Amino acid sequence: MKKILHLTLFLAIVSVIAGGALAYFNELTEPVIAENEAKQERETLLEMYPDANVEDFKDVDLSSVESKTINKIYAYQDFYIFNMSVSGYSQGTTFLVSIDKNDLNIDKFIAISNGDTSGLGTQVLEEPFRKSMEGNSADGQLDTISGATITSSAVINGIHEAASVVESLE
Repeated sequence: MKKILHLTLFLAIVSVIAGGALAYFNELTEPVIAENEAKQERETLLEMYPDANVEDFKDVDLSSVESKTINKIYAYQDFYIFNMSVSGYSQGTTFLVSIDKNDLNIDKFIAISNGDTSGLGTQVLEEPFRKSMEGNSADGQLDTISGATITSSAVINGIHEAASVVESLE
Protein backbone atom coordinates (compact mmCIF):
# COMPACT_ATOMS: atom_id res chain seq x y z
CA MET A 1 0.00 0.00 0.00
CA LYS A 2 2.84 2.37 0.92
CA LYS A 3 4.54 1.60 -2.38
CA ILE A 4 1.38 2.47 -4.37
CA LEU A 5 1.04 5.77 -2.50
CA HIS A 6 4.71 6.57 -3.13
CA LEU A 7 4.35 5.78 -6.86
CA THR A 8 1.15 7.85 -7.12
CA LEU A 9 2.82 10.83 -5.49
CA PHE A 10 5.85 10.50 -7.76
CA LEU A 11 3.65 10.38 -10.92
CA ALA A 12 1.64 13.38 -9.72
CA ILE A 13 4.82 15.42 -9.23
CA VAL A 14 6.15 14.41 -12.66
CA SER A 15 2.79 15.35 -14.23
CA VAL A 16 2.78 18.78 -12.56
CA ILE A 17 6.34 19.49 -13.68
CA ALA A 18 5.65 18.30 -17.25
CA GLY A 19 2.42 20.32 -17.42
CA GLY A 20 4.15 23.43 -16.15
CA ALA A 21 7.00 23.04 -18.64
CA LEU A 22 4.52 22.53 -21.49
CA ALA A 23 2.55 25.64 -20.49
CA TYR A 24 5.75 27.67 -20.21
CA PHE A 25 7.02 26.68 -23.66
CA ASN A 26 3.57 27.16 -25.18
CA GLU A 27 3.57 30.71 -23.81
CA LEU A 28 7.02 31.30 -25.33
CA THR A 29 6.18 29.95 -28.79
CA GLU A 30 2.61 31.24 -29.20
CA PRO A 31 3.60 34.82 -30.24
CA VAL A 32 6.23 33.47 -32.65
CA ILE A 33 3.69 31.14 -34.29
CA ALA A 34 1.10 33.94 -34.53
CA GLU A 35 3.65 36.29 -36.13
CA ASN A 36 4.70 33.61 -38.65
CA GLU A 37 1.07 33.00 -39.59
CA ALA A 38 0.48 36.75 -40.00
CA LYS A 39 3.62 37.02 -42.15
CA GLN A 40 2.48 34.13 -44.37
CA GLU A 41 -0.93 35.77 -44.75
CA ARG A 42 0.63 39.14 -45.72
CA GLU A 43 2.82 37.38 -48.28
CA THR A 44 -0.22 35.62 -49.74
CA LEU A 45 -2.14 38.92 -49.94
CA LEU A 46 0.77 40.44 -51.82
CA GLU A 47 0.91 37.37 -54.07
CA MET A 48 -2.75 37.98 -54.91
CA TYR A 49 -2.17 41.69 -55.58
CA PRO A 50 1.54 42.25 -56.34
CA ASP A 51 1.08 46.00 -57.00
CA ALA A 52 -0.30 46.59 -53.49
CA ASN A 53 1.45 47.37 -50.22
CA VAL A 54 0.61 45.59 -46.98
CA GLU A 55 -0.88 48.86 -45.67
CA ASP A 56 -3.40 48.87 -48.55
CA PHE A 57 -5.32 45.97 -46.98
CA LYS A 58 -7.67 47.34 -44.33
CA ASP A 59 -9.13 45.09 -41.63
CA VAL A 60 -12.92 44.88 -41.64
CA ASP A 61 -14.70 44.72 -38.28
CA LEU A 62 -16.08 41.20 -37.77
CA SER A 63 -18.35 42.06 -34.83
CA SER A 64 -21.48 42.00 -37.01
CA VAL A 65 -20.47 38.78 -38.80
CA GLU A 66 -21.52 35.48 -37.29
CA SER A 67 -19.37 32.79 -38.83
CA LYS A 68 -17.28 29.85 -37.71
CA THR A 69 -15.36 29.75 -40.99
CA ILE A 70 -14.38 33.40 -41.55
CA ASN A 71 -11.13 34.24 -39.77
CA LYS A 72 -10.54 37.76 -41.15
CA ILE A 73 -11.86 40.12 -43.78
CA TYR A 74 -9.80 42.74 -45.57
CA ALA A 75 -11.02 45.59 -47.75
CA TYR A 76 -8.83 46.39 -50.76
CA GLN A 77 -10.01 48.71 -53.53
CA ASP A 78 -13.35 47.27 -54.76
CA PHE A 79 -12.76 43.89 -53.13
CA TYR A 80 -13.32 42.12 -49.86
CA ILE A 81 -10.71 39.46 -49.18
CA PHE A 82 -11.79 36.67 -46.86
CA ASN A 83 -9.43 34.47 -44.87
CA MET A 84 -11.47 31.32 -44.27
CA SER A 85 -10.99 27.90 -42.70
CA VAL A 86 -13.46 25.20 -43.67
CA SER A 87 -13.77 21.55 -42.67
CA GLY A 88 -13.18 19.10 -45.46
CA TYR A 89 -12.67 15.37 -45.60
CA SER A 90 -9.97 15.28 -42.95
CA GLN A 91 -8.30 18.38 -41.52
CA GLY A 92 -9.86 21.07 -43.68
CA THR A 93 -8.68 23.93 -45.85
CA THR A 94 -7.59 27.49 -45.17
CA PHE A 95 -7.85 29.87 -48.11
CA LEU A 96 -8.12 33.48 -49.21
CA VAL A 97 -10.85 34.52 -51.62
CA SER A 98 -11.23 38.02 -53.05
CA ILE A 99 -14.78 39.01 -54.02
CA ASP A 100 -15.72 42.11 -56.00
CA LYS A 101 -18.05 44.32 -53.93
CA ASN A 102 -19.95 45.43 -57.03
CA ASP A 103 -20.85 42.20 -58.83
CA LEU A 104 -19.88 39.42 -56.36
CA ASN A 105 -17.45 37.87 -58.81
CA ILE A 106 -14.43 36.02 -57.49
CA ASP A 107 -11.36 38.03 -58.42
CA LYS A 108 -8.66 35.88 -56.80
CA PHE A 109 -8.54 32.57 -54.95
CA ILE A 110 -5.55 31.07 -53.16
CA ALA A 111 -5.64 28.03 -50.89
CA ILE A 112 -3.07 28.44 -48.13
CA SER A 113 -3.19 25.01 -46.53
CA ASN A 114 -5.01 21.71 -46.79
CA GLY A 115 -4.71 18.69 -44.54
CA ASP A 116 -6.81 16.30 -46.60
CA THR A 117 -5.89 13.23 -48.61
CA SER A 118 -2.80 13.83 -50.72
CA GLY A 119 -3.63 13.80 -54.41
CA LEU A 120 -7.37 14.17 -53.91
CA GLY A 121 -8.35 16.83 -51.38
CA THR A 122 -5.09 18.65 -51.90
CA GLN A 123 -6.19 19.49 -55.44
CA VAL A 124 -7.79 22.65 -53.98
CA LEU A 125 -4.21 23.93 -53.57
CA GLU A 126 -3.45 23.55 -57.26
CA GLU A 127 -3.65 25.99 -60.16
CA PRO A 128 -6.53 24.30 -62.09
CA PHE A 129 -8.89 24.63 -59.12
CA ARG A 130 -7.77 28.21 -58.49
CA LYS A 131 -8.41 29.16 -62.12
CA SER A 132 -11.81 27.42 -62.10
CA MET A 133 -12.91 29.71 -59.25
CA GLU A 134 -11.62 33.04 -60.54
CA GLY A 135 -14.02 35.10 -62.65
CA ASN A 136 -17.13 33.21 -61.53
CA SER A 137 -19.95 34.54 -59.40
CA ALA A 138 -19.26 33.86 -55.72
CA ASP A 139 -22.94 33.26 -55.08
CA GLY A 140 -23.50 31.14 -58.20
CA GLN A 141 -22.80 27.60 -59.35
CA LEU A 142 -19.16 26.60 -58.83
CA ASP A 143 -17.69 23.24 -59.87
CA THR A 144 -16.38 20.70 -57.39
CA ILE A 145 -13.41 18.41 -57.97
CA SER A 146 -14.31 14.87 -58.97
CA GLY A 147 -12.98 12.50 -56.32
CA ALA A 148 -12.58 15.32 -53.83
CA THR A 149 -16.14 16.54 -53.58
CA ILE A 150 -16.17 16.78 -49.77
CA THR A 151 -13.13 19.07 -49.69
CA SER A 152 -14.06 21.16 -52.73
CA SER A 153 -17.71 21.41 -51.64
CA ALA A 154 -16.60 22.77 -48.27
CA VAL A 155 -14.50 25.42 -50.04
CA ILE A 156 -17.40 26.33 -52.33
CA ASN A 157 -19.80 26.57 -49.38
CA GLY A 158 -17.30 28.89 -47.71
CA ILE A 159 -17.18 31.07 -50.84
CA HIS A 160 -21.00 31.20 -50.90
CA GLU A 161 -20.97 32.26 -47.25
CA ALA A 162 -18.42 34.98 -48.03
CA ALA A 163 -20.66 36.24 -50.86
CA SER A 164 -23.60 36.60 -48.47
CA VAL A 165 -21.37 38.49 -46.03
CA VAL A 166 -20.26 40.88 -48.81
CA GLU A 167 -23.93 41.71 -49.40
CA SER A 168 -24.45 42.37 -45.68
CA LEU A 169 -21.37 44.63 -45.47
CA GLU A 170 -22.60 46.98 -48.18
